[in-house]
Amino acid sequence: MIVKSKRRIAIVAVVAVVVLLLPFIVNAAMLLINSFRYSESSIRPSEPNAVSGTSIDDFYRQTINWGDCSTQQISDGSSVPPSDPQNYQCATLYAPLDWDEPSGEQITLSIAVHRSGVEDAPALFYNLGGPGGAAVSSLVGQVDDGLGDAVVKMYDIVALDPRGVGASSPAICMTDAQRDAYATDGTLGEGGTAGDGGTAGGGVSGRDMDPAEIIAQAEELSAKIAEGCQQLSGNVYKHIDTVSVAKDFDMVRAILGQEKLNYLGYSYGTFVGALYADMFADKVGRFVLDGAIDPAMDINQVSDLQMKGFEASAHHWLEECVAGKNCPFSGSVDDAVADLVAFLDAVADQPLETSDPHRPLTRNLAVTGIITGLYSSDSYSVLTGAVRQAVEDSDGSQLLYIADLSSERQDDGTFASNSMDALIAVNNADYEPVGTPEEWAQTAEKLADTLPIFGTDAGYASAGLSAWPTDHAARRPVSAKGAQPIVVVGTTHDPATPYVMAQNLASQLESGVLVSVEGWSHTAYSKKASRCVVDAVEGYLVDGTVPANGLSCS
Repeated sequence: MIVKSKRRIAIVAVVAVVVLLLPFIVNAAMLLINSFRYSESSIRPSEPNAVSGTSIDDFYRQTINWGDCSTQQISDGSSVPPSDPQNYQCATLYAPLDWDEPSGEQITLSIAVHRSGVEDAPALFYNLGGPGGAAVSSLVGQVDDGLGDAVVKMYDIVALDPRGVGASSPAICMTDAQRDAYATDGTLGEGGTAGDGGTAGGGVSGRDMDPAEIIAQAEELSAKIAEGCQQLSGNVYKHIDTVSVAKDFDMVRAILGQEKLNYLGYSYGTFVGALYADMFADKVGRFVLDGAIDPAMDINQVSDLQMKGFEASAHHWLEECVAGKNCPFSGSVDDAVADLVAFLDAVADQPLETSDPHRPLTRNLAVTGIITGLYSSDSYSVLTGAVRQAVEDSDGSQLLYIADLSSERQDDGTFASNSMDALIAVNNADYEPVGTPEEWAQTAEKLADTLPIFGTDAGYASAGLSAWPTDHAARRPVSAKGAQPIVVVGTTHDPATPYVMAQNLASQLESGVLVSVEGWSHTAYSKKASRCVVDAVEGYLVDGTVPANGLSCS
């Protein structure tokens, strides 16, 4: 029997935020490090030279005008300003909106670099994930806290905001009020449509809806968001697919005078890297793909795997919770699971009060907060404290705070970036609907039966995709025939990009090398990772030493 409830409807509506959220979390202390303020007052370092030609070659031949960076540009606003600001430079480049029509409309791409201080140093590009994650605003954090010292000393570290994201021509699809409603209850606000200023908090009327109604709602919402994209930012959202992003990376590689692209990609960034390698195999330099996405998987496979991954991580967290102190649940792990489900059901019926009298904790927000806390086992204690406050004190403030970190919502109700909008638009461009409504309903029923915590939030990943008015890319395996070795890092219990994805990607790539890391976190490499992981990644990036295929790290 299919579970029919308001909470499924709400989560289906925000499936791209919760289910396909691939954040840029590299450690527990940096839940979100990508927050570019894209207001009109943002400082741009220099004006690019206009591209007046009509061919792809004209874009590849453009010059780059480096200028000084503002702290606002290269920092998320919460991190310590750069200790060596003189080593940072920023610039803007042009790219064709549609790579198939280079003589048509153009967009801008924001780029920043941290100089190693070594003359003619090679460049290392990186992408921390998303889709929708900015890179330029994360550069200071990546240089200071992410990358090992040997990497920073050897390479010029290059941050490129993907098209539609951050300081590059942004895909804006919702107002701040609509983003609030979307995150809160899966709507655009009562009576609101994207682009018309609807207010948050309207919710969905009626608690029981059959699969046909769920699908119809998802289609309506998808169409309204796409309408908002067109109204608020024109045609940008039609061309922010990952294939186009990969082409942008190759253009920037050439403009910077790099014969090869050296690249470190996390999470969604592995998707960018895999497609680049498959399209430009002869330009692949030293590639590391950490927290891999399988490019061959369809939207249903990705979504279902992720929900299973988060379910497993939730059980692992609860196992540690009940075995320790200050856990709001007691008894066995099964007992704790039942109590957590009961809590979420209660919040669906009656949202919890928070420190903000106008923003109670809804089930959508509670699930987002819990899932965000499951990205890293290092965050379990924080998650336990937040859930304890909600369960024992009937106060959802901490869970709301975590959910707001995930969506980059600020205290004043504005959002620090367009990451939510871009995530939706990119996923709609990269994936096509698969299966029939009958199959979706059957999958939803199975997941609801087998995943007690998150199962009612899954099963309709394809719903709404057909209502998106742009082309959808078909997913396929990649091989990158002839490319240099590509190191694929997979964490055995990664909730967001489950380990099987890394296994699949490494096997698809002709030169794939798999490094496995035992753990319960999303992605593995940073300067603070285990020696085994650091040696495997930095040994390749710095010394060119390819790790043994099948290497296992703890």
